[in-house]
Amino acid sequence: MEKPSKTKRIIHSLMAFDRVGHSIQVEPVPLTCPGLPKEFHLARVAVVADVHLPDQLIPLPRLVKYLKMQQPDAIFLPGDLTNSYTDFDETGLRQLAKALVKIAPCFAVPGNHEWRLGREPRYREILTRCGVHYLCDSYADWHRGSGSLRLYGMGQQAPAPLAVEGQPTIVLSHRPEYFPLYKEAGWNVVVCGHAHGGHVRMGRWSLFSPDQGFFPRYTHGVYEEGATRMVVSRGLGNSSLPWRLNNNPHLPILILSAK
Repeated sequence: MEKPSKTKRIIHSLMAFDRVGHSIQVEPVPLTCPGLPKEFHLARVAVVADVHLPDQLIPLPRLVKYLKMQQPDAIFLPGDLTNSYTDFDETGLRQLAKALVKIAPCFAVPGNHEWRLGREPRYREILTRCGVHYLCDSYADWHRGSGSLRLYGMGQQAPAPLAVEGQPTIVLSHRPEYFPLYKEAGWNVVVCGHAHGGHVRMGRWSLFSPDQGFFPRYTHGVYEEGATRMVVSRGLGNSSLPWRLNNNPHLPILILSAK
């Protein structure tokens, strides 16, 4: 694997000043999915995004405790569990993955920090060995009771139409700035991270997001156009800008319903 640049290591060192005083925001998010199999009605899905190990803002034991308390039926991991601004935290990643699969079935896609510096193959290997369903322009089935629900994961490829007869198209994708493409593809539900809540927040206003720049549009919550709904987590760690303001670590809990 390649090593992070000197500039990124400096940014990483500044993150140490923002690792205290944060409390986690657990946010229930009701999400309507027309065509949802009856076995998944009121299923609870925890979204664990942008942990950026080893720069998580919540210690891993406390994060795992919060997750257990929510009693999720599945856990979605929409990328950037690690931070490419420092050495690859294999130990932390393995510890997190092993803890999460004991709580509920886990489904993951890679984020931009995993694709950098040649880390994605090792990231994939660790997650799959720990029992996580790894999706990269592929799919996996989530089983609940006698029912199953097909989940897709977007890796590096541009969004393309996906059709699952009789079921909604639910996709994990790291990057929310592609929302117009998700809508064009006809996807019903997309779950993203990457935006870090805009780092600095004042109400619905936010300052900066990777790949959206200043005053980004897609940073938090549910965005809806036509039949497409996109859920964006603010994430649980730090990167890019080394501080967050009015922007606590975020744990959305999706509550699925057919109507």
